Amino acid sequence: MNLSPDPNASELLDVFFESAEELLQGMNGGGLALEKNPNDQEQLRHVRRAVHTLKGDSAACGFRELSELAHALEDVLTPELVKEKAKAVAEVILSAADVFAEMLEAYRKNSPPPQGNGLRKHIESLLNKPAPPPISSSSSQFEWTEYERLLIGEACRRGETVYHIALELAADTYLPGPMFELARKALESAGKVLAIKPPEASDSLGSRFIKAALSTTESIEGIKQRCRVPSVVEKLTIEPVDAPQARQSERDALQVLLEAEAAAVSAEFKEAPERAVHEPTQATSAPISAAASQSAENTLRVDPARIDSVMNLVGELIIGKSMLQRAIAEFDTKYAKDPLRTKMSDALAFQSRILTELQKSVMEIRMVPVEQLFRRFPRLVRDLARLLQKDIQLEIRGEKTDLDKSILDALSEPLAHLVRNAADHGIEAAVERQRGGKPVRATIQLNAYHDGDQVVIEISDDGRGLDRDKIGLSAVKKGLLTADEATRLTEQEALQLIFTPGFSTAGEITETSGRGVGLDVVKAVLENLKGTIEVISEKGRGTTFRLLVPLTLASIQALLFRVQERLYAVPLGSVVEITRMNEDDIHRVEEREVFQLRKQVLPLIRLEQIGSRAVRERSNRVFVVVVATGGRRFGLVVDSLLGEEELVVKPLEDQLLASPLVSGASILGDGTVVLILNVAAVVSQFAKPAPMGAMV
Repeated sequence: MNLSPDPNASELLDVFFESAEELLQGMNGGGLALEKNPNDQEQLRHVRRAVHTLKGDSAACGFRELSELAHALEDVLTPELVKEKAKAVAEVILSAADVFAEMLEAYRKNSPPPQGNGLRKHIESLLNKPAPPPISSSSSQFEWTEYERLLIGEACRRGETVYHIALELAADTYLPGPMFELARKALESAGKVLAIKPPEASDSLGSRFIKAALSTTESIEGIKQRCRVPSVVEKLTIEPVDAPQARQSERDALQVLLEAEAAAVSAEFKEAPERAVHEPTQATSAPISAAASQSAENTLRVDPARIDSVMNLVGELIIGKSMLQRAIAEFDTKYAKDPLRTKMSDALAFQSRILTELQKSVMEIRMVPVEQLFRRFPRLVRDLARLLQKDIQLEIRGEKTDLDKSILDALSEPLAHLVRNAADHGIEAAVERQRGGKPVRATIQLNAYHDGDQVVIEISDDGRGLDRDKIGLSAVKKGLLTADEATRLTEQEALQLIFTPGFSTAGEITETSGRGVGLDVVKAVLENLKGTIEVISEKGRGTTFRLLVPLTLASIQALLFRVQERLYAVPLGSVVEITRMNEDDIHRVEEREVFQLRKQVLPLIRLEQIGSRAVRERSNRVFVVVVATGGRRFGLVVDSLLGEEELVVKPLEDQLLASPLVSGASILGDGTVVLILNVAAVVSQFAKPAPMGAMV
């Protein structure tokens, strides 16, 4: 492996690694599909294309080990072998995807890649033949097409001197494509190239040998001087072409061409009626193919940092719009009869409309379907089922649901952990499922859907469910609760204990889980994303983990209000309604303040307790903002309402200001800073009788 110091090489490698990950996902999907249906020719072609592309791209980047291994894998990807050894071919495809992933990781770290000897032996056993010997540079076989032989024979007939030339490129060549072009230019400088293999630089990937037929007036020594390019051409072989044999080849080639043309004309007359019938279909399919090709060419890879930069600029424009709105409002107050105010309002309305469309367009660029995340899990579930000796199927729904890519990437590991837990702890053994009257084949389901300005991702299984008593007993053993406290736990409070660091009810530690490490990390990741995680379980029926994350972290529509002269905001999607009530309507039940809203009794949260415990005089009449989170409703007591506004979310990087209760901050048009509350965290912190000590 020889990495170039060229600064452009780093960018090329980034593109290669990104595309290679997609190719490996395609290999995994194709391998699983062939395992279920060996006759699926489309999936076989899909895997072959992925392997072939990976072979060429890795060779272009100088990763010869990966390129050679991919080349060896191509030999087993034939319809005949798949029909004969379907399970074995599917297994070798999935094994190859794992080995390729390990090699890519090694290349990323600039360390020696694994040899993949196990995979090579697997491939050789399927082919029932030893590994092919390496290509020898001394090979002097020059096989040309009929047309190329025709050109060579015509040159010899004119009395020109023609040579067969074999070039071997240097073994440590980092970019064989450009090296091929240098060798080709050297050949062209020595004479007229009549034929060359490979014909293009793109076809040279994976090979270091170039063969050419050259018509020239140069001597053999002259050709050697021109073609020996330092650090490019390692070996050079020159053989003169036998003129009589070339002329015979010319006649043979001409005869073959004439016969082929005659056969084509004959077939054209025979198939004319049939072609006339099928012509509309062909005419229809051609534009479709062209459109598909054009669509692929129009795909553009963009660094996410550039999109973030554009989004930040759009955010600044939104703040500018807010400033302009406030200025025009002041102008209206002072100069209510001035005709200019109408023109200014119209201009502002136009700007707002364009800015909204611009923001929407940039947001759509950031959005990607959760399918990009979900497609990793069929392979994971398949491997877990084999490891745990369980029959598990995976169902995926809502894969077209869009989510901000930065959030999607952060959810990869938490989702993988939840799926592993479901397969290991949630799903019972086959005997236990049969005793419980369940089908032997268990189901894990991934589902995604939009809920207001949030995206909900659910991981469900039809396994044994969570045992509330077992959770309480484990908590007592670990000293998290007393026996008396455990008996007084509600169902939801007991289920929340599984997110405690180090907590586990597993009877034994396995390769998959049971160490008590994971669910607390999952919850921490969700909190960092300003999201929440809920768990719903029924003993003997199954468990569902529900992840609620914001659609985007860039901007929100929010309701603004004041509490003790502090300005706060909550996402408008979380607000159910706003009401007013008297202090006499607020009651205390088990150390919690509650109020009745129509026929519902809802918990009440006083935001004035955030950062301050000072008792202040309260007015008898208060505003209550009813918010919903996790399927539950709560009331937030506020002093005054300022209305709704679009806010650009800015992260709080200062550790003195950062708090899990706050999603971020924003700046209003007049320069005022507003704190955006994380509703789920506020509810979790203050809607329980435990002491409240979080500072903002």
